Amino acid sequence: MCTKKLKVTAYRMGRLSWIILLLLSFSSFAQMTVSGTVTGEDGGEGLPGVTVLLQGTSTGTVTDINGTYRLSVPEDGATLVFSFVGYLSQEVPVNGRQKIDVTMKTDVQSLEEVVVVGYGTMERANVTGAISTVDVQEVTKASVPNVVEAMRGQVAGLQVVRTGGQPGSGVTFKIRGNNSLGASASGGNNVDAVNQPIIVIDGVPLVGGNLAELNPADIESINVLKDAASASIYGSSGANGVILITTKSGKKGKTQIKVNASTGIVDIAQRPNIMNGDEFLQFKFDVFKGNDPDATNPTVTSVLDLVEEQNYIAGNEVNWLDEVLRTGIQNNVGIEVSGGSENGNFYLSGNYYDEKGPIEASDYRRFSTRFNSSWNITDRITVGANVQLSKSFSDQRTRIVGFENNAVPSLSALVGTSPFGNLYDEEGNYSKFATEDLFAVNPLHKFNESEFDVNVTRAYINPNIRVKIIDGLTYTLNTFAQTRQEFFGRYQSDNFTDDALNLAQVRESEEVNYLLDNILNYTKDFGRHGVNATLIYGGQINEWTQFEMNARNIAADQLGYYGIHSAPAAQQTIGTNTSDWAKYYLATRLGYTYAGRYSATFTLRRDASSRFLGDNRYGLFPSASFAWNAQEESWWFGGNTFNLLKLRLSYGQMGNDNINPFSYQAGTYPTSIPGTEDTGFRPGTTAGNKDLKWETSKQFNVGVDFGLWTSRLSGSIEVYQTRTEDVLLYQQIPAPLNNGYSQYPSNIGETENKGIELSLKGVVVEDRDFSWTPSVNWSMNRSTIIRLNETGPNGEPLDDVSNGWFIGQDFREIFDFKYLGVWQTDEVADATITTFGSAPQAGDAKIADINGDGNIDYDDRTFIGNPTPNWYGGVNNVFSYKGFSLSVLVEFVQGVTRYNSLYGGYNNARGNTIAIDYWTPTNPSNAYPRVGDGSPMSGPFASAIFTEDASFVSLRNVSLSYSLPDKWLDNVFLQSVQLSLRGNNLYYWTDYTNAYSPEITNTDQYPVTKNWTAGLNVTF
Repeated sequence: MCTKKLKVTAYRMGRLSWIILLLLSFSSFAQMTVSGTVTGEDGGEGLPGVTVLLQGTSTGTVTDINGTYRLSVPEDGATLVFSFVGYLSQEVPVNGRQKIDVTMKTDVQSLEEVVVVGYGTMERANVTGAISTVDVQEVTKASVPNVVEAMRGQVAGLQVVRTGGQPGSGVTFKIRGNNSLGASASGGNNVDAVNQPIIVIDGVPLVGGNLAELNPADIESINVLKDAASASIYGSSGANGVILITTKSGKKGKTQIKVNASTGIVDIAQRPNIMNGDEFLQFKFDVFKGNDPDATNPTVTSVLDLVEEQNYIAGNEVNWLDEVLRTGIQNNVGIEVSGGSENGNFYLSGNYYDEKGPIEASDYRRFSTRFNSSWNITDRITVGANVQLSKSFSDQRTRIVGFENNAVPSLSALVGTSPFGNLYDEEGNYSKFATEDLFAVNPLHKFNESEFDVNVTRAYINPNIRVKIIDGLTYTLNTFAQTRQEFFGRYQSDNFTDDALNLAQVRESEEVNYLLDNILNYTKDFGRHGVNATLIYGGQINEWTQFEMNARNIAADQLGYYGIHSAPAAQQTIGTNTSDWAKYYLATRLGYTYAGRYSATFTLRRDASSRFLGDNRYGLFPSASFAWNAQEESWWFGGNTFNLLKLRLSYGQMGNDNINPFSYQAGTYPTSIPGTEDTGFRPGTTAGNKDLKWETSKQFNVGVDFGLWTSRLSGSIEVYQTRTEDVLLYQQIPAPLNNGYSQYPSNIGETENKGIELSLKGVVVEDRDFSWTPSVNWSMNRSTIIRLNETGPNGEPLDDVSNGWFIGQDFREIFDFKYLGVWQTDEVADATITTFGSAPQAGDAKIADINGDGNIDYDDRTFIGNPTPNWYGGVNNVFSYKGFSLSVLVEFVQGVTRYNSLYGGYNNARGNTIAIDYWTPTNPSNAYPRVGDGSPMSGPFASAIFTEDASFVSLRNVSLSYSLPDKWLDNVFLQSVQLSLRGNNLYYWTDYTNAYSPEITNTDQYPVTKNWTAGLNVTF
């Protein structure tokens, strides 16, 4: 034993001696201290915050406020690496020197960043309009199929709202709020639809569909044109701003293959507080008693029907929301192949996206492929083409609506059906009705007995030719053809409801769009002068057709909607519809720069639209914008501390022709002529107006771009005002003047839209291993009505109360009573206010007496809010440590007021509803009034009581990724490997809790969802 211990001790002493000798050998390499000052190439002040590293190690330091540094390094073979934001990195050998001063050279490439603008590109320094460049890398971290939804919270002035979570559904989005009151191309008033910006993909305005049909992985860059100076080049399409998307192209060099795959789980984002069995039974008791403390207590038998009573006695209870929920699954797989040479480049991609929604009967699949290519045929001619094909299949049975005696949307039943209902019938199948009430539907039965499919095929080709005519002058022919086919198939079986025949519906529509643009670009520098000129002549045609067939009494349920032909002829109806529009345009843009300091851009576009008649078809849209790069002046005082100050000013006009084609003529419906077998036409609901003309928006914009500490902190501020005149709107025809038409299109009124935007981005920490880059955007917007078509005796503009439009108010201002609380028992005796002439009772709603006359009536309605945010924005933080990267995006939307229709009437207990703290004699709540017959929550005060603050803060995106070190891949065929874990729409902080999200207002909308996905990206 002792011998063994001695051997171990000797062994350890030997190891220790070798370690000591090794340390001594290292110490024999003499250390030296190197110091110096780092300045910019302007020779001014020292640069603070420059990272100085000993090459090949993590040893380093950062320059102080004066730009000086001090670092210990080995005397032999040491090299210092200097790096800083906005400057080129430099490697400087020490070579025995103890003092090394370094002059950092500006990264010209970053300063001359090329920005995609309408029909061309422009260097960032010369941009005169309000254009935001989106960080595509951050956008693609959002695990959603729609690129616009992925942008929410990341661009100042861009508001994105997801009003439903149906897999594959679109979103509502706006740039700088609302300009138009809402005459939509579909023939009605829709504020959200008509104020959406256009999407331009590779120079072609997108028509129809939604961006869920585009693979986000195909996107190279996104630029948002927000003011008239930048968007007016698109004339009639740019009134609400423009989102420019450029898809990927191949790069010169070795062919690259990228494979990405992700999978994850999907759930609903928020659950309303629906009454459980005990709460529902107590609610029925309270309704029965009518809040009379002396009333006889009801029995279970007196308030429940036979089915409910049997389930109550048996202890059976159904949470209908839980029954339809499932674990949603999201899968996404894609491959990209790209490459290029001196002669051209190519990009090929394929993608499969599959989402199984968190609610039964809601699945979505999308297949897409894209091929982009560009080749130099000669030294002067380049030809290219962008081709895309996508096909999606969507199961939307959650949208099923019954008919005849059972017109109840399926999702409404999740809130409204009794918790004591039957989930299954006696045979073990889903029950047709949950209780004896034929409106108490079982949503799972509806799903089982129906089909509701929406399939979309979208294909387009975008060939283009570019010719270099002379030095600086190029001609581009950009052409485009697209077809979008939508198939809609719906079926409801014989067993869908009682006493009704089965129903089949098939609708097929096709939208074809053509575009041809001739573009001349001239770019030339003459010493300190630069000229950029563009001339465009083009046109666009859109054709839409639809065929629809409806039938009852299909031969067999097994055939589904494909058996529609088997229905008796008398039970079949066939309909067709068609529409088209066209426009052509001539536009020019002239840009001038001097010495990199002064820039000016002038744009003029003339549009002709088929939606109007005669001379009204033509619209002229000019703009002018100016910019001054103050930091380029010889007297500039900012140095590296205040290195960028750019002032911008713009004014321009934009047009809007977004109204139903052929609105200048009256609508008609086919009809049978009595007493004959002939058919004819009768007046429709919408009259015509041959005097329709362009809606015009005039916008003024002032912007400031700035950079501090060599742009470690950079940002922009925008202030704008837009006046929209000759607003396109469908105006209601008063009943006494109604000759069969209930509305007509017109140009009435004027609106104003103004706001402020702020964008900030900083580099808080940046060294070899760790970096922290935060960004913030904030926007405030006000849209108000200036005048409508009616004026008073002195010419003052008058409100249009019937349509909900009020002078000086938001487009969707809520004009209602102001709810203050509940009248308590000890208050009513001393009450000096009556309600519609009657004294208040305990448990009644307490309403503000706006006009002070002591009586609450309709004259006491006032403005209590609107769904337009007072302000909104986002904060994104990106942390990187070695191979790890963490992004956290928080979105905030404040000052939103919505009417929440998830609440029931509470005057009877026929169905279930949201659990609330309502008043009773034994529960003197001040939150909600009494229930039962005559409840204020079912009368004229109901909407006021259930109008709530829908402001929210959302944990929008979280992304954690890890890239394997390059040295691990040196000996394999892989170029990079990245693992990721990502979450989207993870949590809402809001007072609007009795809803599926603060963005959803009723029970029929599919709940907004959240998801977590794990992914793998590999580059070969």
